[in-house]
Amino acid sequence: MGLQMQTHAQTFNTRFDPWERADFGWCVERLADSSYMVISNSEWQDSLFYSSVVTGVRTNDTGAFLDTSRLSIPLRATYVGWANASAMCSDGRIVIGGNTYRSDETIQAALFITGTDGTFSQLLVYGAQGEEWIGRQAKQTPDGGYVLCGETSTVGIVDGFLVKTDSAGEVEWVRTYGSDDRYEFYTSVDLAPWGGYYVGGTRQVASGNYDPWILRMDEEGNIIGQGDHGTPQNDYQSAHLTTAADGHVLMACALNMGSTQNTQRIGLLKMDQEGVVQWQRLYGAVRNTALFVVQEIAPSYDLITCGFAYIGSQPKGILLRTTATGDSLWMREYDYFDAEVTNGKGAFYDVQPTPDGGFIAVGVALAVAGQYTQDVWVVKTDSMGCIEPGCHLITGMESQITNLKDALRVWPNPVAQGGAVQVSVELPSNFVVQGQLRLTVTDALGRLVQEQVVAQGTTTLNFINTQLTTGLYHLHLSDDRRWISGGKLLVE
Repeated sequence: MGLQMQTHAQTFNTRFDPWERADFGWCVERLADSSYMVISNSEWQDSLFYSSVVTGVRTNDTGAFLDTSRLSIPLRATYVGWANASAMCSDGRIVIGGNTYRSDETIQAALFITGTDGTFSQLLVYGAQGEEWIGRQAKQTPDGGYVLCGETSTVGIVDGFLVKTDSAGEVEWVRTYGSDDRYEFYTSVDLAPWGGYYVGGTRQVASGNYDPWILRMDEEGNIIGQGDHGTPQNDYQSAHLTTAADGHVLMACALNMGSTQNTQRIGLLKMDQEGVVQWQRLYGAVRNTALFVVQEIAPSYDLITCGFAYIGSQPKGILLRTTATGDSLWMREYDYFDAEVTNGKGAFYDVQPTPDGGFIAVGVALAVAGQYTQDVWVVKTDSMGCIEPGCHLITGMESQITNLKDALRVWPNPVAQGGAVQVSVELPSNFVVQGQLRLTVTDALGRLVQEQVVAQGTTTLNFINTQLTTGLYHLHLSDDRRWISGGKLLVE
């Protein structure tokens, strides 16, 4: 196997339950102090009104919990808009699109704004009493103001909208888009190179049939071009857009390959400023699956995207990395399993490239009855999508279990070159091996060094590291389908 260079990023997996209630991670941003702010929703109970509240969980680059913040407003529930709903402002603050719900059933679109330390400092709401305006995603505009997209039922059935504000949050204009008798939704907005906007969503094209929808707007919110980008079937997932460095627009979505909602393939599309599709790709198997965000990776302009995919009845988080033209480099699935959790389910709703060349993905770890509530899920990988570097060298490995790091232990560590090494394998009693267990050793340059079968029931392995020169090595425990656990070995 040839040499495969990779970056040595910090990696981790963790679940956060800051309020001991049902939590949901929607988006992540990196703050000026190099910590990560995960924007989430949490259940909350005040004395008068049962509500959801927008919260933030801050972690450092090793996954350690730092602190939380909460935007709790009496008699008003607050909600993050959707996947990747947040964006960094030019001064290091975060703006988040969302909405609020009052006890008089008024739903207002909202901008939630944090300070540079991630604490919530400002709430701006739009919409009158008795109306319904649901905000989804926000961006800061070049003049220091903000643009917010979403949908409203105050015109037509449900129509998309844009709100443009000045730097103080005062409304400059509001536009609604759509038809009187169809459903139209906006879920993403980004700045276009001509001073206007790219907007992504979904619209009804026939009864029970929806398509991903991309619009191009001028600086006043007037439509200058639009188009559907779906199949003849019901493609109910929205278009999630990002403006590329070259000024073109990228779309993440899932397209329906059959007649049900469980026959999708995830896809990416790139379209130029004139609305001409440059390329479109589909990935993976036909199943219940979706993508929610696509980001460029500097300086290669590779793409990273995230979402979920069902394996039977179990949803897993997925990460997909492609070239700048959409050719797949790798796709990996992520779940978790430990002594308490036998069926860890989850999904990713945002992913960001990190300065060390890796990726941080956030989403939800779904509840398991009697074991734990729904939690915020945060996974940090290296450039190859590995939690332990070198996982990509294991043949057939596409899925990773993220919670069994303690199942593999190695000692002595460090060890002298040529010395004896012991490896302990301690899997939970309820763990079912799929095929054969293997122990794989890779070096710091991403090369496969050695691999051996681990017999069923084995708890301790012994080997002499005569093949290992001085340096850092990575150990991987896997079966035929999954990376299970890993660790590091330093040879001196």
